[in-house]
Amino acid sequence: MVRLFKGLLLAAAALVLFVAAVWLVSRAMGPSKAEREALALVDAPPPAGGKDGFAALWALGYDIPASEQGRVLADDIRSLAALSPLDLSAGGGASAWRSAREAWPRLGQARDADPAWCGLRDAGCLERVRAAPDDYARLLGHHARLLEQVGVLSAYDRFSSPLPARMDAPFPEFQWLTRTLTRDASQFAQGETAVGLAGACAGVSQGRTLIAAGDSLIGSMIGAALVQGNATLLAEMLAELPRDHALPATCDAAFALPLGVEEAACRALLAEGRFATAGLRSQITPAIAADVAHMDLPTWGARLLFDPERTAARNAPKFAWYCSAQARELIAQDRPLRDPAPPPSRWSLACASNPIGCILADIAAPAYVDYGLRLQDADARLRTTAALLWLRGREGAIDQEALAQVPAPMRSPARPLQLDLEAGTLGTALHAKPRTEEGGLDGAWSVPLPASRLQSAVTSP
Repeated sequence: MVRLFKGLLLAAAALVLFVAAVWLVSRAMGPSKAEREALALVDAPPPAGGKDGFAALWALGYDIPASEQGRVLADDIRSLAALSPLDLSAGGGASAWRSAREAWPRLGQARDADPAWCGLRDAGCLERVRAAPDDYARLLGHHARLLEQVGVLSAYDRFSSPLPARMDAPFPEFQWLTRTLTRDASQFAQGETAVGLAGACAGVSQGRTLIAAGDSLIGSMIGAALVQGNATLLAEMLAELPRDHALPATCDAAFALPLGVEEAACRALLAEGRFATAGLRSQITPAIAADVAHMDLPTWGARLLFDPERTAARNAPKFAWYCSAQARELIAQDRPLRDPAPPPSRWSLACASNPIGCILADIAAPAYVDYGLRLQDADARLRTTAALLWLRGREGAIDQEALAQVPAPMRSPARPLQLDLEAGTLGTALHAKPRTEEGGLDGAWSVPLPASRLQSAVTSP
């Protein structure tokens, strides 16, 4: 019996020594060279150039004079920075925080009798505003100041947030950028043809600015949606006009190619990487330490199972990959922007001393798969609309023979333009998975051909 007990003690001691050795080797390994390089890329400050309009964007939805917007933003930066990093784990944080904007009159308040705004992913905005012209006139009049604020944003080149990076941080009210679609459709429907056309092209340009700046992932996705909604509206407008109807000069810049998805995807995903890494360091790490303390465990217990910098390094490659030569080659070929490398295993030696960090890093990874595809689809929509405008401006019928002559920059090596003469549409396949609430559930986007609805527009009441 004594011999058995001694054997068990020796086995237990050997197991403890083995576990300790594995932990020490794992911790000594450190991040791989690829992880270190990726984290350095994520941690590098973003390029700053052009006129920054974040203060104006932050004020959107509040009646704040331009002269006060910088001060309001500075007040919010200070108050957010003063919040405890542990507020996130305590269920408080920015959710209970009050912005200095709220001292100013609120804009954009909905009323019970208001008709619905046109959505960026929905076709048929012209039909909607024509069905209730008086209701939409009242809606737009009520929101005139808000629409004026949105228009001011076109003067800026980027919108770089100086707010402290928190996982629970508030975002600017991007949703107001979508309201100009309804205004432009209403103006066109009421006979202000040139104003409506110019507005739709300005909406595309605003979307391109948000995409190209890459200041935040959500901003880039809003930009892609603005391109979709406004390009759709412009095509619907052109379907009701003769092919020789002149376009505003602003439309040339709106559909100039290329969009520059290579840089846009790199910047947007690096911005998201900086946000995630800063939140990990400033909030997640203290929250885990606090949870360990609440369980009456020693403070060094958290360090045994969680290494924040190793976690940041494990996280970094999924963001930095969008800046790689492999990603740029996929974009150049217009093939879906997906990293073909398998995700790192949680059962690797690297995770033996950082199991919590490996789990946290791997949970978020699938959430980023679709974003690069949406930027590629924004580019595809721009190319398709540019081809539509080229076909509109040439002599002769729009048919397969004409389609074959579309200039190369408007074509994709992977997604040929789809001309449907029976339906009277021009379209393209999409890379991103269609949303269930969207039209085009077959994974394609199409718009009507120029002048294809001219007769119905003339005869409609």
